[in-house]
Amino acid sequence: MFNKGNNVPSWNSILASMVLGIVLPMLSVGCSTTASLPPSIAVGLDGLRNEAVSLRGQVEKTVGALKEMMAKPQADLSPQYQSFTHELGILEAKVDEARQQRAATETVVKDQFMAWDESLKQLQNEESRQRAAERRSATEATYSGIQRKIAELKKEWTPFITDLKDTRQYLKSDLSKEGLYAMEPTAERVFDQQNTVIKRLDEVIEAMDVAIKRS
Repeated sequence: MFNKGNNVPSWNSILASMVLGIVLPMLSVGCSTTASLPPSIAVGLDGLRNEAVSLRGQVEKTVGALKEMMAKPQADLSPQYQSFTHELGILEAKVDEARQQRAATETVVKDQFMAWDESLKQLQNEESRQRAAERRSATEATYSGIQRKIAELKKEWTPFITDLKDTRQYLKSDLSKEGLYAMEPTAERVFDQQNTVIKRLDEVIEAMDVAIKRS
């Protein structure tokens, strides 16, 4: 009944294929569970990601305006100062928008977890409860990772935005080359901090990109 040629698979190879056929689909299901997010959370994160991208661009514009004024001060500093304060005002508005979006996203996440917890109480099958719990845990881990990145950004952001505001405030009452000189150390801190702030923003954006693309 069986040919004993070299092309005939052994029992061990057949058994190995059977095992892989069972195990690999299970691993695939597990990976998709840990990688994907519920649609409502993915939509919220997408909105937050867009705010972060917009914020990143505005950081560069604001610091650019300050650099222009500090490096190439004109005889009349008013236009350069107005450009700087204009860009900083936009930056502050974008920060507020990002905070609002984050609050909205956190509300969606909270509602999603409450719905999961309620569903878990209603499930009768042990395997179903376990899978649902794993799904909840995976989502929580993904979202917590993004929150950690945001916390790291905030540590760098607070002194950065404080120095920008201090520069605006001081020059408001002393808009002169001597005033620029007085604020030079503060401006230099801003320039030094910019790269780190951008890096932290990029890390937040990347973390959200990964979470959204897997959803």
